[in-house]
Parts: sequence; structure tokens; C-alpha cells
Amino acid sequence: MLEILDSTLREGEQTPYVNFTLEEKVEIARLLDQVGVEMIEAGDPSVSPNVAKAIQRIAALGLKAEIVAHSAAIRSGIQKARDCGAQRVAIFYATSKIHLDAKLHKTQEQALDIIREHVAYARELGLKVRYTPEDATRTDFEFLVTVCNAAIEAGADRISLADTLGIMQPHLLAERVAALRTRLLPCKIDLHCHNDYGLALANAMAGIRAGANCIHTTVNGMGERTGIPDLAETIVAFHNLEGVQKYNLAPLMELAAYLERVSGFFLAPNKPITGLNAFTHKSGVHTNGVLKDPRTYEPFDPALLGRERKIVIDKYTGKSAVAARLEEYGIQVSPAELEVIVMRIKALGDERKQLFDSDILQIAEQVTGRELDVIPRSLQAMVMLEVESHVYTSSVVRRLRGFTSVRNVYEITGDFDVSAFVDAEDMMALNNLIEEIRTVPGVKRTETRMVLKKYNGK
Repeated sequence: MLEILDSTLREGEQTPYVNFTLEEKVEIARLLDQVGVEMIEAGDPSVSPNVAKAIQRIAALGLKAEIVAHSAAIRSGIQKARDCGAQRVAIFYATSKIHLDAKLHKTQEQALDIIREHVAYARELGLKVRYTPEDATRTDFEFLVTVCNAAIEAGADRISLADTLGIMQPHLLAERVAALRTRLLPCKIDLHCHNDYGLALANAMAGIRAGANCIHTTVNGMGERTGIPDLAETIVAFHNLEGVQKYNLAPLMELAAYLERVSGFFLAPNKPITGLNAFTHKSGVHTNGVLKDPRTYEPFDPALLGRERKIVIDKYTGKSAVAARLEEYGIQVSPAELEVIVMRIKALGDERKQLFDSDILQIAEQVTGRELDVIPRSLQAMVMLEVESHVYTSSVVRRLRGFTSVRNVYEITGDFDVSAFVDAEDMMALNNLIEEIRTVPGVKRTETRMVLKKYNGK
């Protein structure tokens, strides 16, 4: 059964120009736990005192997820992982020839000794151990088997197959995982797939089918260079395509939005699952199909993620989409009128990069000769009032009904006690009206919400 380790707090923070505050890291960990990921890689405590403090805070939250700390094969780093309260340490040491020769200046025999020593040391400290042979996919396969079995013999119960440069293809990674599964001592196999060729999730899914156990992800696919598999894409792909329905999809959009806000790492509109355009339709053929049956051009219902589909109206638009948009506002037009409206929309779309509903409604008014009461021609607003606890709400309502610009007044529940629907000629008149309302005895505070569009009927 699939497992997910999310590394947003470690790999994700290695995204260029991204740094999380302590409180942001705690919130990210809480949201990840709501999703139900099995492991949260909270960081490498040797990076800085604040990273160590964050791991300590997260480890003390009592989350369901296992808290993992990252460390090079250095005793001081492993000791810090234990001191932070992590349940597991992920020890990494490179195994490819280029890393051993150019970076570490170690022989294969020396590397084996270092890995055995530090895995055993972590076990002595009472930590569970995952060993990562960095750059595993460029490592000589026989040496990879030897070094992984040495780590398992020293106490590691998980091996992370790291495609550090994202050079694998799905069929090749599947072959590598299947071969490792037959040659390794009993252990779980993690997959840490980088996305340099855009194949990270495809590689990881192939690896799981070949016998691996766990995929490493980050929220929004963050990480070094082009990152690693996106958490939402991974979960939804397995949920819909593989029938793995063990994770909670509800927090995924909130989590993606939160990461955008605190990281400044913004999503491309065409990003799968969480991107702005993931459920947006434009072509007349597509919109016609979706309006008849969404399954024609949507791989799954956006409501699964709490999202809604969007129909873009411009020069590519067909009659079905325009009629549907007008119907949203309770506007009925004849087939002949619709034909002319669509023609004018296409003409305007040739001149403009983007059309707005106000443009569509204006065209509909011109074609039908009817004034459409959808976008207010004067300023209209909802003024919400909180009333002092010692004052009767009804007395405030009586005063409000005496104002000429107040059309309707409602007593309501919630944070406010009264709502007044008001008309004003311009912004100055609205401002003056609000100031008058604030002078009504018993009004504690107000909040004004401008009306942009009105929808009539059902």
C-alpha cells in the first residue's frame, strides 16, 4: 500500500529564495497531518538553530505522522536529530562514482565504512533510520546493492532510492526497483524522484507498481531546481487512477494556497490539479460538451477538491457557453439574438485580450434593446451593523428605515446584527450615508460590502 513522506519543510525549503518562519512550519505540518501523510520530513537540524527549533516544535505536536529529521552521515547531525525529538533520522551519503571522486574524495570501501558506522550510531541513540544513497540512479548497480544491504545490516529499515538529477524514465525506474526488491535484505523502499525532465511523478508511480513503498512529495512540487512530485498531484493521481483512497483530499487546495502565500512560490495557471486553469474551458467545442456532460472534457469532478469549473467567454466561445452565462444572470434571449450576441463577442474578442461579464451584458443590452438590471448603474452596497448589547436591535432598524437611500433592512444572525441594502448616486454619497448610519444610537461598528453583480430569480 502506498505511503507518502512529505518533504516540504526540508526539500521544499531548499527552493531558491524560499524560507519559512517557525510558525509557518508548524502550520504546514498541521495541514499535512490533516491530509494523512505517513511521514513529515521536518528538516535538517544542522542547517540552523531555527530549523532545529522547528523540528522540536513539530515533534512535540503529537501528530499522527512520523516526524523525520534529515542528516548527513555525521555524528553531530544525528545527535541533533535525536535531541530535537524526531522519531526517525534520514541519513544520506552519496554513492555514485562522480560524487565519491569529485565531491567526497572517498573510495567505495571508505564510503561503506562511513555508512555502516553512522547508521549503527543512530540506532544506538534509539532512532529509526532511513538510508539514502544520494545519486543512486547513477550508481553502479552492484555497489548500490552492496551499500544498501550494509545499511540494512547496520539497522536501517528503509532505503530511499534517490533519482537526484531526475534522469530516470518510468520503465527504467521500474526495472531498477524490481531488481533491488529481489536483491535487498528485508526493508521498505522510498522513492525520491526529481523533476528535471518532468517525469518525477510518472517515475514514482512506476516505481510503486514495481514494488517500492513510499513516494517523497512536496506541496506545489517545490524543491531544488525543478522540485519533486507535487503532493496534490500524487494523491489525486493515486486516488483516481489507482484506487488508493486513504488520504484526505479536502485540505489540499488550502494547503497549496497557504504555501503560495508564505513562500512566494506561485503556481503556473496550467499546473495540474491546483492550477487556476485546471478546470477552465474555453473552446466552443469543449464548453458545449462540458455544459451537456462535464465528463466529456473533465477527467474528474472538480468538486472532489472543493473546486468549480469555469467557462471563459471570448472569440473561441460557442452559443452554448454564452447562453449559459446569460442564464446565470436570469437573462433569456431568442436564438436570433443569441446568434448576433455571439458574433459581436467574437468581434470584440479579436480586439481585446480578455472579455468580462460586463462586456457580455453590454452587448446583450445592445442586441436585445432591453436594459438588464444586473450590474448596478448607481452604487449599491450591503452595510453590516453590529449593535451595542444594551440596545434593542429593532430600534436601530426603525431609524435605518427612515433613510431615503436604504432600500431594505434585515435583522440577521452571526457577527453582525443588522444588514441594510443601500443605493447611492456616487462614492461621496455612499460615504456620507455610512457616516450618518454610524451616528445612529446603539451602532457599535459597521462593515460595507459593495455590490458588483445581481442575480435574479432562482
